[in-house]
Amino acid sequence: MVKNPLVTVIVVNYNSRKKWDIVEQSIRGILSLTYRPLEVIFVDNGSTDGSFELLNGVVNKVLKHVDEDLMVKVIRLSKNYGFAVANIIAYKLRDANSKYVALINNDLVPEPNSLEKLVKVLEDNPKIAGVQGVILSWDGAYVDTYGCLGTDHGNLYGVGHTLLPNIIVRPILVTYADGAFSMYRTDAIEKCGGLFLPYFFMWGDDYELGVRLWRCGYILVAVPIIVGRHYRGLTVGHKQMPYMYEYWSWLTNIAVMVVLYGHPWILQLLKRIPTILAAIIEKRSKAITRALIDGLKIGIKLRRLVLRHRSWLKMPKEPRLRVNIFWELALLTRLRLRLGKFKAMGKYHAVIARCLGKVYASIKHCQRNT
Repeated sequence: MVKNPLVTVIVVNYNSRKKWDIVEQSIRGILSLTYRPLEVIFVDNGSTDGSFELLNGVVNKVLKHVDEDLMVKVIRLSKNYGFAVANIIAYKLRDANSKYVALINNDLVPEPNSLEKLVKVLEDNPKIAGVQGVILSWDGAYVDTYGCLGTDHGNLYGVGHTLLPNIIVRPILVTYADGAFSMYRTDAIEKCGGLFLPYFFMWGDDYELGVRLWRCGYILVAVPIIVGRHYRGLTVGHKQMPYMYEYWSWLTNIAVMVVLYGHPWILQLLKRIPTILAAIIEKRSKAITRALIDGLKIGIKLRRLVLRHRSWLKMPKEPRLRVNIFWELALLTRLRLRLGKFKAMGKYHAVIARCLGKVYASIKHCQRNT
């Protein structure tokens, strides 16, 4: 009998006491994964609200009833280093024999047998560097995400958001796997420069890694396997820190998708300027203005660091959608006039996600019912 390869699961936790019922379900779900041998690394990212003690308490209770093929580590960091750095630290502390690493958010409850199914996908095709399944909404009624696709001018969209799960019937190639629950082969990560870049406090991690793996010669896929339920928004908490949310979401997108991996990046920036300016003017947002400036600075810095000895990373290989920028602006304007500026962007992304899901992940076509 062939022994299963070791899988490492990394979970980052930060100030989650207010939503502890959600996080506890996630922790128990992760420790109930049936795959063996399994290593789970929990990282407390400098929490200050007592959630570390709660995390430790749940882990210790569960470990009294598990077998020896489950290895658990709990790491406490001295401060909140952000999502990317916390994952990097845990990744470096993984078992040296770990063949695959799965990243699971602390607001996602995985299906018990989800790792077996994702491992099989990677075992069957060594060309695949990363994979994700169908991630459902928290109530399990709808699709939360089925992979993510970038456009030819740097925008990013989830696939299938708000669709019924039975709509998703076939695997698709994706620009990157959603960080809520994704799995990668460690040899591909090592060959292509490591897990994440440590320059972003939030966002920028999963899609930068996805593009880098594609340009290293690998592929990333989403497969029609239900892998878990996601309470979207708990990890980031954008309602509690709107400036940070807006700032980092725009900064990382500009730095990674426009400057670092744009080809040629100046042209990609020119394509993106209309939507950036429209957002700044409409929202009167200092966060987006600052994000544009800092995103350009960090992106140019990363081009020097990342591409200096790997010039071949400049050439796009990842799947990207071709989108007419004027059509995009026209649709946004229409939705804002109908719904108001606060609801328009959410509706816009939902429309695109549903269309992508119907076109790419099923045999049904996208209807123009926006």
